[in-house]
Amino acid sequence: MAGMEREEEREGIMNGLREDIAVLIDDAGLAERIGENELLEPAGVDSFVMINLILRVEQRYGLTLSDGELRSEVVGTLGGLADSICAKRKENTA
Repeated sequence: MAGMEREEEREGIMNGLREDIAVLIDDAGLAERIGENELLEPAGVDSFVMINLILRVEQRYGLTLSDGELRSEVVGTLGGLADSICAKRKENTA
């Protein structure tokens, strides 16, 4: 059961990220088509958008992502960013 709840949480986080990206790049259609393992940069998530996305994430979830957690190989995909958020939330509740 816990695994299913984590997957639902992760999916919800990815959907929230897509919504934020849609606002930040002003293209809901493109944001909705971002796959879990696709790089975010080709979808218009440049460094400016990424900074604003991280700020939204930190504010929404009440957490702070460290420099190490912000490496492109960690947060360069929707799934990677969602995994980082899930791990940080779990860490904060432990």
